[in-house]
Amino acid sequence: MDQYLAEDLIAFLKVTDRHLVKRYDLIIIGGAAASIAYGVTRTTSDIDLANEIPAELEKAMELARTETGFSIPISHVGVFEPPYNYENRISQLDKSDFKNLRLFVPERHDLALMKMVRGYENDIQAIEEIHQAAPFEFDILVDRFMNEMTQAIGRPGEIRLNFLLMIETLFGNELTQEADRITKKWGALKA
Repeated sequence: MDQYLAEDLIAFLKVTDRHLVKRYDLIIIGGAAASIAYGVTRTTSDIDLANEIPAELEKAMELARTETGFSIPISHVGVFEPPYNYENRISQLDKSDFKNLRLFVPERHDLALMKMVRGYENDIQAIEEIHQAAPFEFDILVDRFMNEMTQAIGRPGEIRLNFLLMIETLFGNELTQEADRITKKWGALKA
């Protein structure tokens, strides 16, 4: 599967935009959001969206694939694990050179929590790279995990361990111990 940098994704979306005659909003999640909005240098193989792709937009994307040579898969992700209120915190990317596409991404703490659920090494590395550029706030991560992630699908113990691994990677052992203490009852909140 091909891998793409942020500049490839933006170039593809610019060409897509050129082929549109009306406005479309894209809520970009996952690795593409990490790359485009938060400067993660790791490549991604696709663009995941939180919203549906109308037929006209899909047609414009097909034209962009032909024109750019980028076979970037773009799909609506039916199941993903955002914090409850993430929609209230999404932000529009400043892409003033786009005429019809408006690009939105989750707030960075929300994106970190979305990527943390799976616990894949590449997701933790992307979270760490975002943190190095602009440090996350420990209290925000813990609060949103405790109060807005109880709907996450999967084994509560594994999700909590993924969260603690993320905290340890970002903040070290002392704050991981504090997060461990605070989140001990998290799995019970899911019931």
